[in-house]
Amino acid sequence: MGTLRSAWRGGTDYTGVPLDDICVHLRAWRESTRELIHRLKNYESQVTQNVKRIEYVDDVKDFILLSIDLFSRFLSDYDRLLAEIPTGVTEAHVEIISQIVRRSDYHEKSCVQFKHDHIERNLKDESMRQLLDRIYSDTANEIVNYSDLHNVIPRLRTYIGSRPKGGDKYRLSAEDADVLELKPNVFGIGLNLNYVIKRLRQIFQKKI
Repeated sequence: MGTLRSAWRGGTDYTGVPLDDICVHLRAWRESTRELIHRLKNYESQVTQNVKRIEYVDDVKDFILLSIDLFSRFLSDYDRLLAEIPTGVTEAHVEIISQIVRRSDYHEKSCVQFKHDHIERNLKDESMRQLLDRIYSDTANEIVNYSDLHNVIPRLRTYIGSRPKGGDKYRLSAEDADVLELKPNVFGIGLNLNYVIKRLRQIFQKKI
């Protein structure tokens, strides 16, 4: 069983947690971020359909679009982390997570302001309260979900410079460079299929 996250905000202890478990958690953060973006786009569409029923509607839409833009950038960061970390942790990866933490903490202030301006008051049309509540709560809850990233940072830093197990099998050797034919053709650089077949045969023979 992998490392389970605490039910309390920022309560997960990553001391001694293996890198594979951290990657599992990063994938979960990526998925929850992707789902949030999808919901926010749906909320933006609903707001557009109800412009006459929502007071200060431009401010509401600005908050949604700002959130979509921010979390879309976080999504790209998670993609990069998950693509690069398995082959070796660098200081850049720690900095990426630090930036996500700092920016999400700052956006939490925007969430609080949104709640104050558009929810903690009498509404022009009370039937819109549920929609506004969801816009706020979904965004704020994802920021709460990010809280454990604070604890990931010091643990991830301990892996800088270490070589992941099995990492070499994903690296190309100088000999493997022959797989590319440096001969121009109508499609650009060609693929040397004879070489590929030769390498596959060598790998297969080693396993026998």
